[in-house]
Amino acid sequence: MDQAVRALIDRAEISEVLTRYCRALDRLDELLLRSCFHPDSQHSHGYTGPSEIFIGYAMDVLGKCVATHHHLGNVSIAARGDDADAESYFTAFHRISQDPPEAFAGAAGKDVFIGGRYIDRLERRDGEWRIVSRTGVHDWRRDEDAADAGFFALPASERGRRDHTDPVYGRGR
Repeated sequence: MDQAVRALIDRAEISEVLTRYCRALDRLDELLLRSCFHPDSQHSHGYTGPSEIFIGYAMDVLGKCVATHHHLGNVSIAARGDDADAESYFTAFHRISQDPPEAFAGAAGKDVFIGGRYIDRLERRDGEWRIVSRTGVHDWRRDEDAADAGFFALPASERGRRDHTDPVYGRGR
């Protein structure tokens, strides 16, 4: 295969892993989140240690939020054979209830916006790219009083859901 074509395919496959991570967090999809990491992956983002444990931590913390939305911006990928480095800018929204998870202590009844970067090392093993090391860096944070301007008055069919009843799962994914 032509090197330029291989590089484009690698970039697309790595980008899919990074995007899948955001969906997994926002839909609270533990199996999908696990598919982003190799079993021996390490993590440093609100928790430091094996990604296997981070997954449970993330599901617990985000499951206590009323809503979340993780969005990727600039993504830089440098792939070399079966190894790659990536830096992905992110913006994350967290609606914190009156009983916030420990990770958001002091933010009860707040909308928390965080901007930062995921700094990853990925490996292709058995033909599949996954993260082997992730460091999350926060560049800024903004807390505001929770405000929804009627969002929760919308019919349930028009709102995203944090489980497999979300419309994206009905599309054969």
